[in-house]
Amino acid sequence: MDNRGAFGYPPIDPRLLASGAPVRIPQRGRTARFVVYSIVALFIVCGVGGPFLGPTEAVAGVAQAEAPHQVVALATNPLLTYPQSLAPGTCTLPKFGRTTDELRAYLVAELSCLDAAWKPVVSGINMPFEPTKLTMDDSAGSCRTRDGSAPVAFYCGADNELHMPVQSVLDGTDGIPAVVIGVLAHEYGHHVQDMSGILLAESRREKTAGRDTEAGLELSRRLELQANCFAGMFLASVAGRGSVTKAMAATGAAAFADGGGEKDHGTAPNQGRWAQIGYQQNKTAACNTWAAPQGDVS
Repeated sequence: MDNRGAFGYPPIDPRLLASGAPVRIPQRGRTARFVVYSIVALFIVCGVGGPFLGPTEAVAGVAQAEAPHQVVALATNPLLTYPQSLAPGTCTLPKFGRTTDELRAYLVAELSCLDAAWKPVVSGINMPFEPTKLTMDDSAGSCRTRDGSAPVAFYCGADNELHMPVQSVLDGTDGIPAVVIGVLAHEYGHHVQDMSGILLAESRREKTAGRDTEAGLELSRRLELQANCFAGMFLASVAGRGSVTKAMAATGAAAFADGGGEKDHGTAPNQGRWAQIGYQQNKTAACNTWAAPQGDVS
């Protein structure tokens, strides 16, 4: 989950940026912008020290009379300042299998559960909900990792797709269904960040800071750790219902602590900790990694 994919958005008037007002984007564009989120080490994470409060990050009211829009903000994003929980849901999955067709059916079914869980939350704060797609080939599309290679599994905003190549996912998860569920939930967390405007806000900050600087790496850790937390929320919402037993959900959440501790994803303890925060509290506000102390996103 370290992906930096391409994200397209309509051009923004520089005078608006200079004014300090929150930047709202009515809908996603499809022109290229590079950002990605991969998962080379199973559940991974990102960041930058202290609360991230920039000139475009004022809290925006949730005015339902307005057209749904993104808010380009981090710590003050309405997704985080208007606490939301994922409602309990029944997620029915087919039998897990290791063939391409079996794994695709399993992931497509989970993706439907993720859409059902997150749509009310995103729409409820007047942000545009857009389903994402699943691809399972080895192509990285417009998205690459820092070293230019294709990540193991990732969300690519340029394609609005969750990339889950069959063999790399099976190798990275040891083919454990509960872990596979958590991986897809993490990548979907990046899609939630994309819909809300968090992903664009982080991308701009990281571009300014420099991707390979400590400030840029901390931003990345905060981003990835938040996706862990969002994954934990989903696991909590489906635990003990349908095909996801409480034991499976707990295993999926705990597996994030097995992360590899990459500089742009966070230490293994912090990866596990943020997944548990989402799993135990099931509140978007609890997943505000942008306002967390630096030590919590190391």
